[in-house]
Amino acid sequence: MTANELRQIAYHEPFRPFRVHLVSGELIEIRRTLRTAVADDRVVFATDEDPATGIARRMRMIALRDISSVEVVEPAR
Repeated sequence: MTANELRQIAYHEPFRPFRVHLVSGELIEIRRTLRTAVADDRVVFATDEDPATGIARRMRMIALRDISSVEVVEPAR
């Protein structure tokens, strides 16, 4: 995964939720806009959102080499 590929998904207009698959097998779901900051070799995700306030409880910095794939999550109908 390159920084440009991740930027295209994370900053798509209109925003589309997406799921990040890490090489460790862990999944990170990004369901809101402005929860991702992409640099050349790493990304920061705001995660573990408080349902009452919508505020992220945790920031995760992940090297791009540790991301195996990213998929757009279609909204439930």
